[in-house]
Amino acid sequence: MNSRFKIFISLLLIFTPIFAYAQQTIAGKDKVVKVNNKVFTLRELEKEFKQRSKLPPIDDRPVTKKSVLESMIDEELLKNETKNKSIVVDENKLKSMLDQYKMLYAQEMLKDNPNFKFTEEDYKAYIQKEVELTYDKFEEKVKETIMVRQYIEKRCEKKLQDVLNRVYPDSKLEEFYDANIKEFVAPRSVEIKHIFLKGINNQGDPLPQSEKNIVKKRAEDILKRLKAGENFDTLCEINSEDTESRDRINPKTNKLDRGYLGSIYKNDEMVKTMFGDDIVNILFNTPKGKMTDVLESKSGFHIFLVVDKLDQRIIPFNEAKPSIVNYFKMADHEKILRDEYISLLKDLKSKANIEYYMNEYK
Repeated sequence: MNSRFKIFISLLLIFTPIFAYAQQTIAGKDKVVKVNNKVFTLRELEKEFKQRSKLPPIDDRPVTKKSVLESMIDEELLKNETKNKSIVVDENKLKSMLDQYKMLYAQEMLKDNPNFKFTEEDYKAYIQKEVELTYDKFEEKVKETIMVRQYIEKRCEKKLQDVLNRVYPDSKLEEFYDANIKEFVAPRSVEIKHIFLKGINNQGDPLPQSEKNIVKKRAEDILKRLKAGENFDTLCEINSEDTESRDRINPKTNKLDRGYLGSIYKNDEMVKTMFGDDIVNILFNTPKGKMTDVLESKSGFHIFLVVDKLDQRIIPFNEAKPSIVNYFKMADHEKILRDEYISLLKDLKSKANIEYYMNEYK
């Protein structure tokens, strides 16, 4: 399994109930622990240990059978708690997390094969092979992860709201900025806008070549009108099929800026995945204020306008300040969730009936 994908998968284990591979009847010698009415077997423990041993650790602690068993106990308690509290999964969060897995998978596959084409069938087969779960079980695991997180967020809702409203003194932000100045070096960048016409259908499959030729001809006609002096934003509003960028507010001006995509960096893997190496190279070689020819990516046809170009530079403190504030808020947010998670588990364990059958796992 690719390393980045393994790390992403391993994060799934932070707040995740495991799934029982259990038999209805359990031989006495095979029992390891009983958590309330749930008995875990040695077979289950060994299978879970084998699975987790393949993944990079999410902290510095080694993965042992005892640590895995403790996680299984924790997760059983959390699963029952969310069930008892009738937590309903946020479908938007579920879709977002599943889409993140798909995106990361696609990025990793594209590194090895520039002609890679995503299919649901291949993706699900990959998950089932590498994670050793059926895809339905994997999806259920993601769902359980989100439900536990939703419950914990609800328990500390007020504290999390306080973090959103928290104000950090400039002295603290400046201290962080000075101590981490190497992190605020921005590489060369190109600020761009585009007019986009789709070259794929609603299922994400390429259009037949005859239809693609028609779309390309339409894009070339738009480019002729632009070169003749017609306004880029006006033609973008009328023609662009990237509705998100077509109606975007430029964060620097707080004004509507048709087709605005922001700044891209040459070695950004996400940008390369989206546009391809050839387009990225063309953009970095296009002068400021100039348009590209019609360029084809895997999703369609683009006419780019290069708004600005910046050399490598150190980002000034005032420009970096919002991202530093966001960093502190995210860190505080996650600390509150982690503390609440630990507190919740401590409370659940104090009320649970946990009976060990093997001394070495106590």
